[in-house]
Amino acid sequence: MPIIYEDQCKTAAQLIRDEAERRLDAGITVNGKAFRADDVSAQRIGEMAAVLEAGPASPEGVTFRTRAGTALALTTPAQARTILAALLRYRAACLGASAALQASPPADFRSDGHWPTPEAVVL
Repeated sequence: MPIIYEDQCKTAAQLIRDEAERRLDAGITVNGKAFRADDVSAQRIGEMAAVLEAGPASPEGVTFRTRAGTALALTTPAQARTILAALLRYRAACLGASAALQASPPADFRSDGHWPTPEAVVL
């Protein structure tokens, strides 16, 4: 009996959407460390920007761990807004590339040449 792989059961559009989600999960880099560009990460960095706009809870600002396990401390609203803007630009570019690829799917849709380059933010 032949083995049927999950990818063989999906349409080209579904595979392209999956690739877009994979790229969003890989995300951008902040200070050389991976930072997801998924919905949850966008929401969280937006919340951190709002907290810093209102005034940090401590003089050290807001500290959190990235997906890579690296502690990242944000002390100004501008830092959070810089990350958020890069994250949102990358999300929009990935979703735009996904839509274009779904309209006319190439065989090599996973090739980096069809997708935006993740931004690298240095704070």
